Amino acid sequence: MEIQNKTPANIQELVKNANCKYDWKKRLSALQALKHFKCQQSIDVITRLALHDKVFKVKEEAFKVAQSFGIEKKGRPLSLGKKNIGYESKDFTKIFLRIKKDKKMDDLDFSLFKETFLILNPEMYDVMLYEQGKKFDSWIAKLYQTLPKK
Repeated sequence: MEIQNKTPANIQELVKNANCKYDWKKRLSALQALKHFKCQQSIDVITRLALHDKVFKVKEEAFKVAQSFGIEKKGRPLSLGKKNIGYESKDFTKIFLRIKKDKKMDDLDFSLFKETFLILNPEMYDVMLYEQGKKFDSWIAKLYQTLPKK
């Protein structure tokens, strides 16, 4: 991998994509492009993703790039730390109850539920879509069934 010590021509677009909270694939793609350019803007984005991204795959990849760039924070190399999606079960219960109440949903309507979930909390939706993968719909159904009744 050849690293260039210059700013890419499309840096604004890459930074915008790297900041996209609702699409981890877009962030990962931007990171793949930024890892070839060692400029201050790419270093800032890579550092932020390595320290704070909630999707572990993005965080891990950013960490590897940060290591190869020799990026430090407060004079120390960055550390990957444990996987932490940043949400607890009470956070999911709260958003699920809100959707159920707002949409007056006695029975789960997947399309309406997912559409509303994406609007209300796109970052949580994106993180859980990554974490659950093909089990995303069954995770929603299972959690929805366990919601407290009136």
